[in-house]
Amino acid sequence: MDEIGAMGSIFRARLRAQARRARVYAITPAQLSLIRLARRRGPISLSEAAQELDWARPACTLVARACVHAGWLGRRRSDRDRRSARLELSGKGEELLDRLEGRHQAEAPLPDPLDILGPEERAALRSSLEKVRRRALDLYGK
Repeated sequence: MDEIGAMGSIFRARLRAQARRARVYAITPAQLSLIRLARRRGPISLSEAAQELDWARPACTLVARACVHAGWLGRRRSDRDRRSARLELSGKGEELLDRLEGRHQAEAPLPDPLDILGPEERAALRSSLEKVRRRALDLYGK
């Protein structure tokens, strides 16, 4: 497996672990990411959410639609542009996040696969990954 494949494998393994925890609440990791973003940022447009989460706009639209349908997010027409809507956390979404965060505080955090690295190795990895991330953005765009 090459380096990019290894990074993808690590990322997917962590997503699967997060999905197992979230499954208790019938929410996907993507939905959880979006409602957490709405809590942190307040009302946010789909374009802003997609950019901040580094998602394609159509994928963000599908996740947002599911979150609105579940009642975790609401849509409110923008005051500035009546054609666009902003997503905002609903009371039901707030309650879900409170329950999830309370439960996760009681649980052990997800194990850290990087715990096998010493501080210097970890710093070197972080530096190398940041360098590769910047290069990927140069090559492929933002």
